[in-house]
Amino acid sequence: MDKQKYIKWYKIAREEINDDYLIPEKTDKEILNLVSREDWLMFVLADLDNTKQAKNIPRPNIFMYIREDNKDCCGIGVTFNQVGAVDVLKNILSRYCTDEKAELTKLLLGLDGSWKITVSRKIKDHNWQQTPKYINEIDINCNRINNKIVDQIVECANRIRQDGKEKRKLSASYYMETPSVNLVETEFVLGEDTFKKKVHEACNILKVCLNIKSDVSIRKIRGEKEKLLKEFTDEYYRLQKILTCKDMFIAFGRMTIEQSEQKEKELSEIKKKIQDLGDELK
Repeated sequence: MDKQKYIKWYKIAREEINDDYLIPEKTDKEILNLVSREDWLMFVLADLDNTKQAKNIPRPNIFMYIREDNKDCCGIGVTFNQVGAVDVLKNILSRYCTDEKAELTKLLLGLDGSWKITVSRKIKDHNWQQTPKYINEIDINCNRINNKIVDQIVECANRIRQDGKEKRKLSASYYMETPSVNLVETEFVLGEDTFKKKVHEACNILKVCLNIKSDVSIRKIRGEKEKLLKEFTDEYYRLQKILTCKDMFIAFGRMTIEQSEQKEKELSEIKKKIQDLGDELK
């Protein structure tokens, strides 16, 4: 396997993207260390030390390969290749990720027909350290993306995950099958102009994917909204209690009619905020 072939293209990608986080500066030796034994290269983000670390955190990453049997053929893509990363991708359906979903959909619809979405069954049927086999379950053009297809991707990933759990119950000490989602992937004839265009498209997709909120982030947002809901609810009952006695307060000069009307307006506004927050938290 000729790992040296990746050095040139890593450096071209780094110069073209000009983003030290997405494609950090690496020595030739460090670039070679990013190449797997299966002959593909991972663009490891700047806050990670190596490919092993990158494979074990719930984030997507960009991969590329140059075919050994045809060095004019290159592939590149953005993959969610472990369970935690796939779980983050599924959060694209959350109401807390609507902006990311809209932006990602726009980018996918703008890609040419060479870009595919694939959902695969990642199989390790002998031991957890083996090189995995992949069986495609979904293969569809990125520019056909719609809500129905997003649902299919999530349902397929969930089904594979459940199958893996069932098989582990029966015999294995590890998950023999897990889902893997390549949100975008493409093959093309390798040339500098085409490569630069493809790596740009992949990086644009990755940047949005890195902003998809994790379960921890969503729980934090929900916690803040639940706290706010309680504060609004407490204030609602406080104002409501005051307004039940408004006639007496007005009669004894402790409240003016204008003040009473203002509090009724505040009560109505708080009621609307409570309803909106309640809908968000359903």
